[in-house]
Amino acid sequence: MKANLSQSADSAWSLTVRLTHWAVATGVMVNFFNDSGYWHRLLGYACIVFVLLRLVDGFWLARSAASRFFVPRFVDIRLHLHGIRTGQVADHHGHNPLGQLAVYVMWLLIVLLGFTGWISRTDLYWGEDLPVQIHEILSSLLQAMVVLHLLAVLLMSRLQRRNLIKAMIKG
Repeated sequence: MKANLSQSADSAWSLTVRLTHWAVATGVMVNFFNDSGYWHRLLGYACIVFVLLRLVDGFWLARSAASRFFVPRFVDIRLHLHGIRTGQVADHHGHNPLGQLAVYVMWLLIVLLGFTGWISRTDLYWGEDLPVQIHEILSSLLQAMVVLHLLAVLLMSRLQRRNLIKAMIKG
C-alpha cells in the first residue's frame, strides 16, 4: 500500500489503534522499571498480543485510512526528511513515512523481546547468558526508539501545529 500524502491527518485514530497503542505503551513503560519476575513476563506477553491485534486490525479490519498500514517508500521518507529540514512538512493521513517505519521497528523489537524472554526460561537455554544478553540489548534499543518516538511526536506536533498526543487520546 502507498501512503496518501495529500489528505489531512485530522481523521480520527480508531478506538482499536488508541487502545492497543496505550496498552502497549503502558506495558512497555512498566516493564522498563520492573525488569524481572512474573509481572514482567505477563506484561511482555500481553504487549505481544496487543501488537498482534493491531497487526490484524491494520492489515484486515481498519476502516480508517489513518489506521491502515503502508510500506513507506524511500522517496516518501526523503521528502518527509526534506520537509522537516525546511519546516514545511506535508500533512499525512495517519503516520508519516518515518513514523510508520518506527512503528514497525518498535513492534519487531517487542516481539523479539518476548521471544528472547521466553527462550531464556526454556530448558534448552536455562542458565545461558546469551538470550538474556540479547534481551537486554533489545530492551535498550526499544528504550531508544521510545525516546525517539516521543521526541518525534513533539517535533511533528510543533511543525504541524497539531496536538498529536491529544489525537492519540481522543481520536
